Amino acid sequence: MGSRIHVYPNGSLAIEAVTEKDAGDYLCVARNRMGDDLILMKVSITMKPAKIDHKQQFKKLVPYGKDFRVDCKASGSPTPEISWGLPDGTLVNNAMLADDSGHRARRYVLFHNGTLHLNKAGVAEGGDYTCYAQNTLGRDEMKIHVTVVVAAPQIKHNYRTHVTVTAGDTALLDCEAAGEPRAQISWLLPSGEVISSSSGRLSLHANGSLSIGHAGPLDAGQYLCLARNPGGDDTKLYRLDVAARPPAINGFHRNKTIMKVTAVRHSKKHIDCRAEGTPPPQIMWIMPDNIFLTAPYYGSRIAVHKNGTLEIRNIRPSDTGDFICVARNTGGESVLVVQLEVTEMLRRPMFKNPFNEKVIVKPGKSITLNCSVDGNPPPDISWMLPNGTWFPSSIRTPQFSTGANGTLTIHSPEGHHAGRYRCSARNQVGYIEKLLLLEVAQKPSILTRPAGLVKGVSGEPLPLHCVAEGSPRPRVEWTLPGGRVLERPQLSGRFLLLENGTLLIRAASAQDSGNYLCRARNDAGDSSLTVPVAVTAYAPRIVGRPPPALHTMPGAAVQLHCAVLGVPKPEISWELPDRSVLSTAHQGRGSGGELLHPTGTLLLQSPRPSNSGVYKCTARNPLGTDTAATHLHVI
Repeated sequence: MGSRIHVYPNGSLAIEAVTEKDAGDYLCVARNRMGDDLILMKVSITMKPAKIDHKQQFKKLVPYGKDFRVDCKASGSPTPEISWGLPDGTLVNNAMLADDSGHRARRYVLFHNGTLHLNKAGVAEGGDYTCYAQNTLGRDEMKIHVTVVVAAPQIKHNYRTHVTVTAGDTALLDCEAAGEPRAQISWLLPSGEVISSSSGRLSLHANGSLSIGHAGPLDAGQYLCLARNPGGDDTKLYRLDVAARPPAINGFHRNKTIMKVTAVRHSKKHIDCRAEGTPPPQIMWIMPDNIFLTAPYYGSRIAVHKNGTLEIRNIRPSDTGDFICVARNTGGESVLVVQLEVTEMLRRPMFKNPFNEKVIVKPGKSITLNCSVDGNPPPDISWMLPNGTWFPSSIRTPQFSTGANGTLTIHSPEGHHAGRYRCSARNQVGYIEKLLLLEVAQKPSILTRPAGLVKGVSGEPLPLHCVAEGSPRPRVEWTLPGGRVLERPQLSGRFLLLENGTLLIRAASAQDSGNYLCRARNDAGDSSLTVPVAVTAYAPRIVGRPPPALHTMPGAAVQLHCAVLGVPKPEISWELPDRSVLSTAHQGRGSGGELLHPTGTLLLQSPRPSNSGVYKCTARNPLGTDTAATHLHVI
């Protein structure tokens, strides 16, 4: 009955893909031998043309690089088929996606509900998108205008910039740009060449910056940075100046360098003059007779090589003198003065000062140890540090540097730099060495400090101690209360200044009381100590007196006491009846057998009547006197 109409064994009739022509009366007849039956069915077909729901004309803004989708819902009977017309005229439908060849349409996804999805919108995706809904009864359409939003590039700090670098350094020109989509960076060079990637010494970085390695004079000029995207472009102009690098001869960045060299008669001598600078310096040698030779120069006996080395063959005594190398470029000039000495024979190394030395240096103050050596050929000089490290000449570290003339400089020496430094000199003929003892000075410190007032006794020795330590050994001086200064070990009156710094007052007196100032000083500084002194003294006083009168028999020994107190210790004397005087300080025995004890007691061992009379005791010290008398009767 046709491909669309089927009759099933159970009597049902099925019509596929109905159309308006299928409407009408359908008669079902059932028949067998016994008879038949029938039923009439009237079929009406309800159809509705395609229509897009919520149709409207609208605009859609989409940020550059973002995904977007547009919806298109349609109704109708039969169910409409949805398709989309793109801005470039391409028609997207499910049939086309199923047969996608793998090109543009792959970025689009058309869902069964009519929604169109686009990945990563670009500028080309802007325009009108038209949705078509179609079935057998009709067609409907809806238009959506999509605008892809872009941001034109904008270079940060966009103003004219002047950059100056020293020749040989790296120049960096910034060009960081903001924009959407991300701007493409290119540079217009002074030569007119445009680059958008790194090339040789020119490195184009991810942020757009351009670096120029080992910049030279030819790199100077204007550099234009161009940042461009679909939204527009922006530029930034640089002016690059490359300053010349002044010449440096043999690595010395000085205007003038002087060096001494020796050569043996009839030998060949090479004198280096390696000049570095930008632009490359021109090298010229000035001979002792004022002849100018520009590199390169090749004569019969003298040559100046291209690298600046001066070669003298068959050295003569007349070659002794100053050879001057001049290196010059637009950045300036540098001069090397070579004082050439021609010797007749080889000589083993010999120190100008052959003795071991002791050097004292202040902490933090740079010190140069000298190891000047003569010899032919000139000896190679090296230094051994206290820790065993060897340094050849012309070496520089943060703490040490050695010179070609045999010096060793210690920068900012501290206590741990002290020790034994060994200098050695060697040439083809021999080897010598010497020792230098480096001592880092330490400020004096006074070790003896009295607890308080120092008390002395008048007439007694009084030591004032001032023991100090430091490096070098401190010099001690004392300032007396009257202002007088004792600067070195000496004997001055009653004052004796000892080697260990002690001040000895040999016989103290009351006028020695006061403040004594001890000062210890050396190269690292000084330290002082004030010592207050009080000297105790009082006049003599006789506390053990003889009786006013005393009787004794002839031949019976008699003791006449005279006990005395006083500071300083008083001198005791006795005046006898015959006017003679016995003293504890001088004469202690009389002509009549009298004996004066050091304590002041007078002993008459065998008195006679002629010894009768007045005996007078006198006690005397610098502060005064005291007397006592007794009348002796011998009967």
